This record gives sequence, structure tokens and C-alpha cells, in this order.
Amino acid sequence: MHDFNTADRQQNGFDLIPAGTVVPLVMTIRPGGAGEGGWLRDSQSSDAQMLDCEFTVESGPYAKRKLWQMFTLDGGKRNEKGESMGGNISRAALRAILESARNIQPDDMSDAARTARCINGWQDFCGITFWARLGVEKDKTGQYSDKNKIACVLTPDMKDYGKMSEAPAGHPGGSSSAAPAPAPAWGASTPAASAAPAPSQPPVQPSENAAPVPAWAR
Repeated sequence: MHDFNTADRQQNGFDLIPAGTVVPLVMTIRPGGAGEGGWLRDSQSSDAQMLDCEFTVESGPYAKRKLWQMFTLDGGKRNEKGESMGGNISRAALRAILESARNIQPDDMSDAARTARCINGWQDFCGITFWARLGVEKDKTGQYSDKNKIACVLTPDMKDYGKMSEAPAGHPGGSSSAAPAPAPAWGASTPAASAAPAPSQPPVQPSENAAPVPAWAR
């Protein structure tokens, strides 16, 4: 016989994190079996290839809360130059994530800063921590629940960089661990956090984010 009387009671779920909340996020890529090294995911509705990303709040009152977001890298709608519009937006966001995680000023074009904006592979994004202001994406179809999203990646030139928001009065709980200090300036003594080299064919993982890809990322 198995006795479940001492098991924790089921949680009733979480309300959305309020829009405008600043949190440190840890990034992970969920490989989709497509593209370079199998890290990308093919869109089911277009020729786009995307990074399927999971973000975990690293610390503070919302610690361990998760959100998911797709970053289109190629395909989808194109501009007059033939460039993927979603890809250009995603590249700007990924650059900001590197600058936030590695404490690089966006206008710093020194050799060290330029090196810090380079990656050896998509695995370099796995495990890095950066600062972001969250928003709430409303579902217009009525099929899915509203969800949190990254409204803005905070880089060192922004006033809220490194300043975690407090939970509103009446927040039901969560970790109260201190916020991590902003990352030191990038250099040889502070290598980027990265995962182990990717396997040649990482396993395909079904996406847990069933919501359609937002318009900005198509």
C-alpha cells in the first residue's frame, strides 16, 4: 500500500507575473532537431526555423517560475532586402541577452566587447543569466491562456539593470533569495557560462508551449 496522506497538497497554479516586473532569467534552449546541430525547431505553419527557449526566474519572489518564447532565426516574412524580418528582431534580442549576461554596454565596440557578442554555438546560450522586464501576452483567439513574455531585455545602459522588482503586497509566497549581482565586465577571467558541447543529434523534444508563435517572431 502507498500512503499519500503526507504528500504535499496540490498547488492551485500561479497568477501571471505582473507586467513590468524586472527579474533575472536563466536561459535554456529546447532542441527541436532542425538546423545547425539540431538546436532549431521548424515552424509548423511556415518555412521559419526558430529557437525554442525556456526561461527560469533565477531568484527573488518569483524564483523558479518559467516562461517560454520562440525566436525566429530565418524564414517567415521578409523585408525588401530579402532578410527574415523575424530573424532580424530575434538577432537584436539575442545580442541584448549576451550584453546583459556579460555586462557589455551596447555602444561598446572594443575588441573585447565584440568578442563577448560572439558564440561558438547555440549551446553557449544554455545556462546564461540575464536581466529582463516581463510583459503579459494576451491571447486573442480565446483558445489559450494569457502568458508572460519578455517585454525587454535589460542591458547595462538601462536604469533597471540589476534591480529586481519586489513582489506586490499579498503575493502568496515564493523564494526570497537575494538577486544576483550584475555580471562583471566580460574578459578572459570571466568566461561565458555555457553548456557542454552539443551532441550531433540532440533529441527532439515536443514543445510545451502550445500557443501560436507571436506575430513579432514569425
